Order: sequence, then C-alpha cells, then structure tokens
Amino acid sequence: MARNVSRRDFMKTALAASSAFVAAPALKLIPKDVIPYKRQAVQLTLWAFVNTHARWFRSMAEDYKKDVNPDFEIDVQEIAYENLHDNLLIALQSGGIGAPDIADIEQGRFGGFLRGGDPGLVDILPWLEEGGYLDQLVASREALYSYQGKTYGIEHALTPVVLYYRADVFEEAGIDVASLDLWDDFIEASKQLASDEVKVLSVWNDMFELLLRQRGLDYFDADGNVTVDDPLSIDTMEWMLALTNEHGIAEQEPEDEAWWAAVREGRFLGHPGADWYAGFFKDNVPELSGMWGAVPLPRWEPGGSRTSCWGGTGACIVATSPNVEEAWKFLQYTMLSVEGNVRRYELTTLFPPFLPAMDNERLFTPDEYFGGQELGRLFAEVAPEVPAQYQSPYRTELQAAYRAVFQDLIDGNVTPEEALTDVANDIREVMEEEGAL
Repeated sequence: MARNVSRRDFMKTALAASSAFVAAPALKLIPKDVIPYKRQAVQLTLWAFVNTHARWFRSMAEDYKKDVNPDFEIDVQEIAYENLHDNLLIALQSGGIGAPDIADIEQGRFGGFLRGGDPGLVDILPWLEEGGYLDQLVASREALYSYQGKTYGIEHALTPVVLYYRADVFEEAGIDVASLDLWDDFIEASKQLASDEVKVLSVWNDMFELLLRQRGLDYFDADGNVTVDDPLSIDTMEWMLALTNEHGIAEQEPEDEAWWAAVREGRFLGHPGADWYAGFFKDNVPELSGMWGAVPLPRWEPGGSRTSCWGGTGACIVATSPNVEEAWKFLQYTMLSVEGNVRRYELTTLFPPFLPAMDNERLFTPDEYFGGQELGRLFAEVAPEVPAQYQSPYRTELQAAYRAVFQDLIDGNVTPEEALTDVANDIREVMEEEGAL
C-alpha cells in the first residue's frame, strides 16, 4: 500500500484492490438491507476468544432483536484463544458435532483451517458481492480469510500499529516522543529512562512480525513463498534483540498477568501495539487512565512507514450450522454496517476496515484513558500506510516453529540467521512434501 497518501487516496486504493477477488459459485442471496421479516425463533451460538469482541456482539444482538427479529437469541461464549481454535478444528473434523454457528478465527490460526481442502466454513463471497460489500471493505484485510477464490470471514479491524507510551513519565523527563522520527532517535532518548528496574520496551515473539511488516516484509510473500529467512528479516531480528543486549532499553516481556502487573507497577514505559491493544490497556490496567499517550511508530529510515499491522480476527460462519442464512443476516447487521463498525470502535478501539465508517465523527472523540487524545484520528492518520499481510495454509505451522526457537534466540543460544533459516527450510520441506512448491 502506498505511503504518505491522503485518506481519500487510501480509500480509492482499497476500492481498486477489492477487484482482485475471484467470484465463487452462487448461493441463495439475501437483500443488501437487513429488514424485519416473518417472525422466526432462532438460537445461534457464537464463539469469541476476547471479551472486547464478546461484549460488542452482545450489544449488537440486543439491537438486532429489536430491529430485525424479536425471537432472535444468541449465546455468545468466551473461550480461551487456544481452546477455541483447537476445539473448533476438532468439531469440524467430526462433522460439526459441538460446533457453533459463528466463530471468531484469529488470522494467525486461520491458515490451519485451510490445510486439507474444505475448511468447514461457509464461502460468503457471493453475499459480499451481491451486497456491494467488496467495494466497502479493505481488500488486504479480507485477503487474510480468502483462499482459492473463496472468502470465509469478515475482518473486525484494520489493526494499524502505533506506539503507546507513558506520557506522564516521558513528559516529566522532557522528552517529546512525537518529535522522535526514527527508531534510532527513540532508542537514544529512551536510554535516559531505562535502568535495571525500568525498561522502555519489552521484547516478545510477535514483535518480530510487527517490525517486519513495517519494513515491507512478512513471513510469506504474496505468492505464498516463505520469506522469513530473507536478509531483511534476519536484520530485523538482530535489531530487535539488540534493544535488550546492546541498548539496554528492553527486556523479555513477562507472560499474561505478569505483564500487566509489570505495566501497572511502571516497570515498562512503552509498547508498540495495534488499535485493539488500546482496549487491552483499559481492561487490564484501568488505574493508569490519563497516563498513556500514543504516536505513530518511529520510522526505520527517513520517509519510511510510520505504522504496521498486528493481529486481526475474522468472523466466520460454520458450514454445519442449521441457521446459515440467519447467521449471515446477523453478521451483515453487525460487521457490515456503519453503526456496527462505529460502536465496535467505541467498545473495543478496533478501527474499522469498513470504508463507509472511516470518517464517522464518533471515531474522533477524545479518549479519557489516553489523556483526552483523539485516538481514532491517529489511527485514521496512519491508515493509508498499513502494509499488506499475507495468508498461507502453512502460516500457523511457521509461527509454531518460530515460537519454539524464540527463547533460544532471546538467550543467545542460536543466531537469528541460524534460527530463521532452519524455520524457513522446515516449512519449505513440508510444503514440498505436500506438493505446494
């Protein structure tokens, strides 16, 4: 995606890119506008792995029941990340026994559903085409849930990445974070604040892919080739590790609640994160309200990108559901409406990947948690620079292989070149065995 273009140009680019989708066999189509219809008792089950998504779905379900079907009921179940994806795969392999009607599938796990052919999900591309929605969705985000001419999910968020930082601490030190244009500038300024007890950044496994995409690379390229061992990829890993072992401004991020306890205690002062990470701050450390700020990511080089993308989740309809059309109507009402996208931002800070919602004034209200900053305006500012992210049936396996060696990278037991070359060759070997090369 082109850098340093206006939001209007970004929308034009996204609209043009959507033409790359390939049509799938026709399904029974539903009108573009969801309207009340003959009363019919419907009970859906929806699986989500984060509370922010779950509470938004519940909020929208209340309105759907009022506006569309008074006899509509939905059981929104919050299931831990690994359990949701593992249980869904097992349910689909057993013919849908125990499967929900709708499931949130995280983009990093989605590739695993594509292995072996039929993913057990409904191809919604004909409905998206019939409703004109392909012209309203950011194509690079929808591509994460598309494969061999079919589309299986609707993306929740644009996932632009910014730098969250403890504004109170930086300001007290006289450091203007917004003026630190390059990562080199940020590192030098951060050395004023770092100590044995306090670090400015943490280093965690997904930080690598976040930084990689900011530099225009990914684990795979657009053609599905493994690129995790590209020289630029190796250089990025070396740079990330140097934040700890050379510059001293970072250390390995604690896991789960230990991380939020450390943030609460002021032992970490910054974190690159996507739009949804702002909601994590609010949920996990509400007592720090008013102390945090956000700026675009520092650039790697003058004129470089100021953002990346990290994460993403697609809402998918399970093919074995007895209520496929009702599930589509509910997703149409929630995922493909201005109100649904704006309310989701208000409840979760997920910036919409739905073009008609991107200019809505409700996205640009002051955020008390971030000191009155209009966080949505920052996301909109960097949105044109959000890079492409490439899906692959082998991505889940690559991520697992990388994470298995991550601790050895942190501990210095293996070099970035050795580790990433081994990971890449292992995946290429699997791809060759399965005829994907």
